[in-house]
Amino acid sequence: MTEELLVGLEIHQQLACPTKLFCSCPPVKSEEFPKKFERRLRPAQSETGRLDPAAVFEYAKGKTNVYFWSPESSCLVEADEEPPHPLSPEALHDSMLIAATLGSQLLGEVHVMRKIVIDGSNTAGFQRTAVVSLGGSLAVEGAKVGVQSVTLEEDAARILGEDDASRQFALDRLGVALVEIALEPVAGDPELVGRVALHLGRVLRSTGKAARGLGTIRQDLNVSLGGGNVVEVKGVQKLNLLPKIVEYERRRQSMLRRVAEKLREKGVRKVACRSADVTGTLRSTASPALSRLLAGGGKAVCVSAPGFGSLLGWEPEIGVRLGRELAEVAKANSLGGVIHSDEFEKQGIAPAEDAALRGALGCGKGDALVLVAGRAEAVDRVVPLLITRLAACVGGVPAETRAPTDGGETRYMRPRPGSQRMYPETDIPDITVTEKEKAELSGEVPEDWRAIVARLQKARSLSGDLALKLYDADAVERFEELAGTLRLEPSFIASVLVDLPARLSREGVAEPGYGPGPLADALGAVAAGLLAKEAVPDVLKTAWEKGMSVTKAADALGLEAIGEDRLGAILDALVSRQGALIREKGEAAFSPLMGDAMREVRGRADGALVARLLREKIARASGASG
Repeated sequence: MTEELLVGLEIHQQLACPTKLFCSCPPVKSEEFPKKFERRLRPAQSETGRLDPAAVFEYAKGKTNVYFWSPESSCLVEADEEPPHPLSPEALHDSMLIAATLGSQLLGEVHVMRKIVIDGSNTAGFQRTAVVSLGGSLAVEGAKVGVQSVTLEEDAARILGEDDASRQFALDRLGVALVEIALEPVAGDPELVGRVALHLGRVLRSTGKAARGLGTIRQDLNVSLGGGNVVEVKGVQKLNLLPKIVEYERRRQSMLRRVAEKLREKGVRKVACRSADVTGTLRSTASPALSRLLAGGGKAVCVSAPGFGSLLGWEPEIGVRLGRELAEVAKANSLGGVIHSDEFEKQGIAPAEDAALRGALGCGKGDALVLVAGRAEAVDRVVPLLITRLAACVGGVPAETRAPTDGGETRYMRPRPGSQRMYPETDIPDITVTEKEKAELSGEVPEDWRAIVARLQKARSLSGDLALKLYDADAVERFEELAGTLRLEPSFIASVLVDLPARLSREGVAEPGYGPGPLADALGAVAAGLLAKEAVPDVLKTAWEKGMSVTKAADALGLEAIGEDRLGAILDALVSRQGALIREKGEAAFSPLMGDAMREVRGRADGALVARLLREKIARASGASG
């Protein structure tokens, strides 16, 4: 029976507001940070009086957080040395407009809450967040996808680096206004998840309130298989990775469910692990990995896994193994990984050492062993986590938070947060939203993005793909302006605006070289007959590299446009030289001659004009020879 895959999607989109959410600092990225401070964070009880498991996990790492900041982008609010200012009215308005666009029901009161986060990404140890609306839906490819909630919150600090003792953060991103949209789970197809995220991104863009640029939008996934526990994959920035990540999680969770089935078949209902310090036993080991770790005064502990024999290295699904799961827990706590008994031989663990370890832990051949080695304090922290992780295997998939990799996989981060992480924000008063304000917002709901794309296709005779590219590039307004003033084919203008930048970027041209100004200058030169269409890429590249204007770059390359009379003379000479070929092939000589003509004019004439004149001249020459 096929296991049902459910994927809940949460979109985190920065808002294009002039200030941060709780202060007047601008949301800009700083390049230099003249100030810094350090802080240690500890978990606090929520309003339920309990501690959040994710917060406890992060606190156990014992790391110091180092914060770098610049007065141009941060102030004492971000440093948590000053109370937050009143919530930005622009951010509240923009988040409510987004909610109204999604058909989500606006709440009559907005209450700011504190959400405990002590991984260092918030200097206060919590994130301020406020639910704006509930409900709503998206129509994606004929399917209705429900909206659970729309929330306004502050973005986290930007991580700069991490080592064994500390994490380093920049405060320029901390406090930037962020809207979070949580969707109802989507069933089945990983590709559909990507299409839903793409559609939601376009809806956000239609409001004009979404910030643009790298890092301004991030996706979280909540994935479950066959009704099992939900796994959160946090912070996916690349849209094209979503289907890959969902498919990887499907395989990974399927593997864990199959491991649980194998354990039940073996009669394992409860895992009773034991651990022992085996540093002395392995002091003279021939294993290169262990020798390196123990040579510097490291510690080795062996954990038994009763009934797990052959299961740690088992790979029932491509690229996923239980041993890898255990290694990720160690890596999340500053160790390089683990060595388990299914790979002892590969890692240089001798049979005699295997036997000695089994004797020390009272294990049989049907049991597995897991070795962890490194700094003593890190090993002591990881061993209980490994025991907990092994014990969870009988239940299948544990609820946890994972991070995406660049290759479209996931890695372990920490336990999944629970409900014990929220409590009221006492420094921000509740905000009332009146019925009049709700009515006014409903009047601001923008036109559906699909209608905009359809109108471009019809009014400007564009292909659906080109019209959609214009919308996705936020170039619709610029396109309409240029198409209304330049006597050029709309499809050519659109292609220059959305296709040419990607080509120039691949060729190493930085964004200023294909910004709105240079592109408009090049299109204007083409419309004025000063530049051929084919010459635009080379001219823009040279203009950027040499710091020239478009016209000077064209002159420097010898690519100034040639008139129709001069072009006609060039083609007459070509037809005369190739008279024998024309007499032999007639109009079939067009293709080879067209190649010769384009090489000769070298981008100084429009290809369509060259083709038209050349066909006329070949036809006349063929008729004369006949």
